[in-house]
Amino acid sequence: MKQSFALLKPLVFALSVALTASCGGGGGSDPDPDPVVSTTISGTVEAPGGIIAQFETNKPVLIAAIDFIIPAAKAAITGLQAVGGATVELIRIDDDGVQVGDVLASTVTSITGNYSLALPTGVSLAGNLIVRISGSTESMSAMVVDQAVNINPVSQFVLDKFVDDPDLILADLPVNEVIALNGKVDEFDLTATADLSSMLEQLEAEVGQFIDNEVAIIDATPDDGTASAAVAGKWNVIEFDLGMHDSDGNQFGTFEMDVFAEDLTITDNGNGALTLTDGTLFIDAFVNYSVDGGGNTSIFHEISIVNEVEDTPATINADGGISISIPFEEELETVDIGGANDMEGDGPNFGWRYAPVTLLLNPVANDNTYVLNNIEAGVRYETTDTNGDGINDAIDPNARSGDEVSMQLLLVLKQGSNMTSSSIDGDFGWVALNFNLDTAPVGIIDSTVGITNFNAGTATVEANVQDVQEITRTPANPSNVTLTASQFTEPDATSTFPYTVTPTGLVTFDFEGDSSDVLEGFANDDGSVIAFVNSKAMGEPVRTNVNNEMLVFVKLGASMTTSLDGASYDLYPMVYGAGTDGFSEISTLANGTVTFNNDTSTATVDGTDRGFGRGTDVSEVESITPEDLAAEVYTVDSVAANGAVTLSRTETNGNEVLTQSIKGFVSADSNLLIMRVYNSDNIGDKDIGIVIGVKK
Repeated sequence: MKQSFALLKPLVFALSVALTASCGGGGGSDPDPDPVVSTTISGTVEAPGGIIAQFETNKPVLIAAIDFIIPAAKAAITGLQAVGGATVELIRIDDDGVQVGDVLASTVTSITGNYSLALPTGVSLAGNLIVRISGSTESMSAMVVDQAVNINPVSQFVLDKFVDDPDLILADLPVNEVIALNGKVDEFDLTATADLSSMLEQLEAEVGQFIDNEVAIIDATPDDGTASAAVAGKWNVIEFDLGMHDSDGNQFGTFEMDVFAEDLTITDNGNGALTLTDGTLFIDAFVNYSVDGGGNTSIFHEISIVNEVEDTPATINADGGISISIPFEEELETVDIGGANDMEGDGPNFGWRYAPVTLLLNPVANDNTYVLNNIEAGVRYETTDTNGDGINDAIDPNARSGDEVSMQLLLVLKQGSNMTSSSIDGDFGWVALNFNLDTAPVGIIDSTVGITNFNAGTATVEANVQDVQEITRTPANPSNVTLTASQFTEPDATSTFPYTVTPTGLVTFDFEGDSSDVLEGFANDDGSVIAFVNSKAMGEPVRTNVNNEMLVFVKLGASMTTSLDGASYDLYPMVYGAGTDGFSEISTLANGTVTFNNDTSTATVDGTDRGFGRGTDVSEVESITPEDLAAEVYTVDSVAANGAVTLSRTETNGNEVLTQSIKGFVSADSNLLIMRVYNSDNIGDKDIGIVIGVKK
């Protein structure tokens, strides 16, 4: 029989009387004439639906009865549910996340998952003060840094990030900065999974990099004005991007490539505050390689000549690290109403929403080079006409169209003032990453490790010193790909070509001697690092082939065989992976490091795989499930006198055998590593990429 509300009334009334009596509701005692005012915290407890019951172990009978009548509140993160009747405990923890002392206070959540709890006398908001709920196997917590404290998988994830940082003292955290971080995470588009552990994995994939960067900023020592004054001046930026786009419904998928170079002015605003101002644009070449469900391909290649000057605020810490916070953004497609890209005359067809991003530029020890590796994600929407004038003027949030995710590898090099061709004299080791795509469709991805000698305007490449590792990817259909690999040396004979260097460090290679085949890039002010990006396209008017590449050069030394002994480097990789089943991915290594042992016989790589991929060329783009590397140990095969380094590793997992190779150079001052990564297994899957290492 269906239970009516009338039948519940006596039970609710009886329980209310009982609860009132047990709380000392009767009697004639006078109230405290001088009450103590305490801080009250409150919030909502929300969890993935699959684990709600584990947290409801102390659910009162009254709440259980009313649950039949009043539904739980809808959570902010799609898929989370309010947890009613859960015990909320206030405790302190140490810097490893372990409880210190007894429970300070406790309460129980309401039927809608809400709670309210007064802080005991003498207890203040702090990073080491947390509220938690525990079930039979799971626990969720939140840092009590504000009077509004929600407990959910995001609050647990943020707490874990702070606990995992070995340098942080939780009690000393600035509570206002932690509050700001929690607010920024709320702007991400997140969907709950079935259980807490998989929800935490998803959070690592979706917002892990963002929170890592924010925690690093909080952890850093503020600049007193010294670092901001030192960094002021002119710089050059070199950027290489790889990305993937999808469409809801899997009608098509695109592979994105972008190369970018410009100069940059950094202005010192005092006490760690900076302004970054865009300058002259040297190249901005964007490529969309598109595949539809029938396997048809097309190439869109655009070179921008518009120099968008923009001032970007930034901060610098005492160690020279520069941070840039980009808030949640929304933008519409740029069109000419009724023009060539808007034949229907109704304005933009699409708009985008981008999650907030925190960029961290990591300085190299000599303070004239910065490195950045970053992932950005946006959601594409169709547009709508909000004012009835026939022109689409806003995003339609109910018309989601697809995802667009990209990864950037970026170098910022300090400009020189009186440089000449002789400023880069000497031997340079270099690594190139090159993508060549055509509409056949065939993709050739290669990486070259080489040495070039520069001498007063003439560059020389000795015969067979360039080691080329190449992967050819030939799709037969979306779920069947042929992958072949080859390795060879170039050039067949020693070659020379002229080069020039401007006073500020613009380097131009003229391969044919008649300006028909040139490559432009930048050297930093002491001539120790040179970086290039390049983009070429063939086919008129329809593009049939496109080529994008990045090259990074480091100056070599003469007695480098022991330069890596005991050294450790932060790693910034960009790796492309492909499988014979049509899968492809672009990945990096979050918090990646390589540490060489004392005699450089082995090197240990740590970090967490992070990136994005898809099952076929037209599948939806998804974040890679984060995988912590279990201190992978490589054999250091050789370290040459000039700094050439090779590492290798073999891993066996059942019938799968994975062979890994890392090859490249350590710079003459040992501050930089530039390496090629190549992995191949006996199933046929392959990875290839470039990695920059910055000495710790």
